[in-house]
Amino acid sequence: MQRRSDKKLLTLISLMPVVLIGIFTFVLNAIIIHENRSKVETLIASLHSESVEKEKNRIKHQVDTIYQQISYQRNLTEATLKRSIKLRVDDAFKTVSFIYQKNKDKPKSEIMELITNALRQSRFNDGRGYFFIYGMDGHNLMHPIFPDLEGKNLLHVQDVRGSYPVKNYIDLMKEKGEGFSRWWYPKPDIKDQEFEKIGYAKWFEPLNFYIGTGEYIVNVEEDIKEKLLRWISEVRFGESGYIFLLDQYGNTLAHYNKSKIDPNKYSKDSPNKGPITQKMLTLAHNGGGYMQYISAFKPRTAEQAEKLSFIKEYNEWGWVIGAGVYTDENKRLLEEKETLLLQQNKIALTKILLLTLILALVLTILSLSVSKYIGMRFNRFKKRIHSDFTLLEKTKNKMQHMALHDALTQLPNRVLLESKIEKGIQRAKELDQYLAVMFVDLDDFKKINDHFGHEVGDILLKQISQKFDTLLKHDDMVSRFGGDEFVFCFPLLSSKEEAEKRVEAIQSVFKNSFSINGKAIITSCSIGVTMYPSDADNSLDLISKADIVLYKSKAKQKGSALFFDHTIDAQVNYEFSLEEELRTALINNEISVVYQPQIDIKTGQLYGVEALSRWYNKTLGFVSPVDFIAVAEEIGIIDEIGDFVLQQACEDMLKFMPNGIDATTISVNLSPRQLIKSDFMQRIKSIVSATGIDIPRITLEITENILISDLEDVSPILKQLQELGFGISLDDFGTGYSSLSYLNILPITEIKIDRSFINSLFINQQSETLVKAIIAIGASCQMKVVAEGIETKDQLDKLVEYKCDLAQGYFFDKPLSIDDLCVKYLKN
Repeated sequence: MQRRSDKKLLTLISLMPVVLIGIFTFVLNAIIIHENRSKVETLIASLHSESVEKEKNRIKHQVDTIYQQISYQRNLTEATLKRSIKLRVDDAFKTVSFIYQKNKDKPKSEIMELITNALRQSRFNDGRGYFFIYGMDGHNLMHPIFPDLEGKNLLHVQDVRGSYPVKNYIDLMKEKGEGFSRWWYPKPDIKDQEFEKIGYAKWFEPLNFYIGTGEYIVNVEEDIKEKLLRWISEVRFGESGYIFLLDQYGNTLAHYNKSKIDPNKYSKDSPNKGPITQKMLTLAHNGGGYMQYISAFKPRTAEQAEKLSFIKEYNEWGWVIGAGVYTDENKRLLEEKETLLLQQNKIALTKILLLTLILALVLTILSLSVSKYIGMRFNRFKKRIHSDFTLLEKTKNKMQHMALHDALTQLPNRVLLESKIEKGIQRAKELDQYLAVMFVDLDDFKKINDHFGHEVGDILLKQISQKFDTLLKHDDMVSRFGGDEFVFCFPLLSSKEEAEKRVEAIQSVFKNSFSINGKAIITSCSIGVTMYPSDADNSLDLISKADIVLYKSKAKQKGSALFFDHTIDAQVNYEFSLEEELRTALINNEISVVYQPQIDIKTGQLYGVEALSRWYNKTLGFVSPVDFIAVAEEIGIIDEIGDFVLQQACEDMLKFMPNGIDATTISVNLSPRQLIKSDFMQRIKSIVSATGIDIPRITLEITENILISDLEDVSPILKQLQELGFGISLDDFGTGYSSLSYLNILPITEIKIDRSFINSLFINQQSETLVKAIIAIGASCQMKVVAEGIETKDQLDKLVEYKCDLAQGYFFDKPLSIDDLCVKYLKN
């Protein structure tokens, strides 16, 4: 009876695991299927919500960008006008000076006739601009638009505002010799109405008259509007996104489809009555916002489409700016993503279910195979199970800690940090508070590793981590992000000022030195800070933007902290756009070469020119060489640009003047990245050989930073160039620490005095002494000396006195195109 009971018990013990495994497998699979379905539904809903919000932010960003550009251009109206008319008068003044110098022995009447004949027909600004000349007694000597005024004294003539334009100009000339003035004057095509005009004049002392010109503010503003409208019509984003622009009456001013631009303008009395247009105008007038409607136009199709747009009004000009996305495209992308998500989820679910079934089968087989041993070894097996589970729990805890913490500092790693930030964002959102992410990078940590060894560097990281840990409050976290980078998360802050106090606390860690192995290690840190909700609403964006401002902070000044703002965001976007556009600049023929004359001081004649690169892009406008040359070096296209500039300069110089004994020379700047390339010599010889220019006509300009970083590599290359016949010019001479030493060890044939010394020639006694010394050094070393940045005759006279060789600057000429150079300097 007992055996039968034991047998039943053993049978029960043997079968019970199988039954339990089956029940557990069924329940587990049911739970997995249910949880998986809920997770997929949540992910799909989140995908839809995030996609719509992303599209809204995208079109709003496009409109805000256009709005900022319009505001920027409008604010530049008066500055643009003043710069334009001043340049015109300066050119005319040079013409007058030239005519006077060539004919000063003739009677004044003949000189005046030559001057007025030369300037009377001059027109600019689409034919609106012209020059006028008045004597210092108020008599009009030339007026191309109203010739009946010539010979009359207009000293006491007033405009509609009671101002005396001629008298005001004379007073200004007597006081300053040149300057700007304002008055109201009729337009040539609208003589019954007067408009505000800004003018600029300059006194020509030898003949005691002043020459000037002016421009109507309204005309410049209209020009700017026209350029903006053309630019806006060409702006694109996404697959079919574009910008459209309306005026206050509903007229379409800018549009991707040029046929949409209204040929017949509406007015206040007969505005555009289209319901969509009226809704846009009303929305813009009420502060702007989003609207959804059926658009009659979609690029590359002839079909109507549902569209989501963002509308904003530019009040100053009565413009309404709009941009939008077509919701059918967004729906299509969402459907594709949703289908892919369901497929991936189905595959993953199948694998999980299959794994659980296999596991259940294996466990069943194992349970049956060992059931006969259960009775006699139950107690021993129970103890072993208990011991194994204890060990498993310890191992699991250790593995979990290792997975979420840094091995060296034991601080949380990136995975745990991102989770902490996301939870902190949720709490900050619920409690209407702020969250700060602070990206910390140790300054010059590599130098510490190189000087003291990596062991000292690791100990330093541990000590810093321990001090960082003491700064944390209950909800705060600091993570080792990698290398010498740390990231702090400070949730539940009440204000930005509280975040600034946390920054100060982090910086205080580095006020004292760190003692390691008897050595005092001094270091500092740079910090980049982002805030929720103003800068981003998720952990990845907050960390990424904090990283961006960190390196902006290090570039500005090591050891400082910088908070992210939209100006930095715009700058990063601009730098990205600049890099992308620069990659195709040469292909699109956007890079050009201009030439600044170099004058022989002894003869006053043209000796040579310096080739300067220029870049104009239809999206970015004019980009400074300081900006795009640095980017070209970073992205590895400086060689292509340098080769283009050298080849174009050689071809242009041969066009300007053929080879010969006194042929005009050309100076070309070299980037440090060009010079150290292994194929540099081969490429430069190939270019010069292909163009046919004489090598002695070419001077290659290098800056001292090349010599500081790569002197051993650069020196033999420069000697090869000098042996081939190239001139070698050391640019910005005197601004570095070792300029004199380079003259002894390198084949320098020319030195250029930095413009900073020329600018302070009459201000700083030390600058004057340095200029004299540089010229003396050049003479003693049989090197030509070129002075840059000459803008006044006094500066030129002083350089003549010091016996400088060559001079260049705006006093002689601005950088000119090859055609302008030929017209101005080529002898017939």
